[in-house]
Amino acid sequence: MDCSLWLRGGPFLEVSFLLELKGEKKNVIKTILNKLSKSHNQIEVVDKKLDDMIESFVKGYPYDEEDPHTIQIHSMKVKLYVHVAGRRKAILFIEQVSSNALLINFCFFGCEFDAPEWGQKGLKVEDLPNFTNFLTDLYCNFQFKIGGIAIEKDILDLFNCNEVFPNECYRFENINLNQFLETKPYFIYLLWNENYKKLVDIPYNHKRINKLGLLITISDSYSEF
Repeated sequence: MDCSLWLRGGPFLEVSFLLELKGEKKNVIKTILNKLSKSHNQIEVVDKKLDDMIESFVKGYPYDEEDPHTIQIHSMKVKLYVHVAGRRKAILFIEQVSSNALLINFCFFGCEFDAPEWGQKGLKVEDLPNFTNFLTDLYCNFQFKIGGIAIEKDILDLFNCNEVFPNECYRFENINLNQFLETKPYFIYLLWNENYKKLVDIPYNHKRINKLGLLITISDSYSEF
């Protein structure tokens, strides 16, 4: 089934994080999928040919087939059910964004109303804490550098870069969260790992997750846009 038929309509709530790429791509992707199977939120993988999908990710495909010097895209989309505030359809995007970074992005139907004709559960204000817990659980499993929750935005929006990826402007070390927090962010929550850099003068409410994680509340309300 095509992903566009799996998750329809919109807007979409995105739970994403940036992960350092270490080692061979094939082993890294297998490790990611294995860790997801151990999540406190039950995750059901709908796709049956994961090994073939992983091989396609490793091989990649050209961004421009007519250009012999074009970049090679490494991306995969996995159809899921995720048990967060109920059993929900989701698409997991795994994308190599630079030579040392991966974007992991869970995309959920973000409209407040159910769409029974598509088998899609709506997202109410009272459901949001469950998604925060999901992000926190992902942090505990992956110890990622930074993650976030937003409508129609993923964590790459923290980079001052609009290039097609993979591109070295999206290198793992290039995020400047302090600079981003000085603006008016459109994220609902951000989760930062202080193992990479200690934050000071955070202008938003925040709480510590384990010893080094900081969950920053940008907005404590939910709206589709």
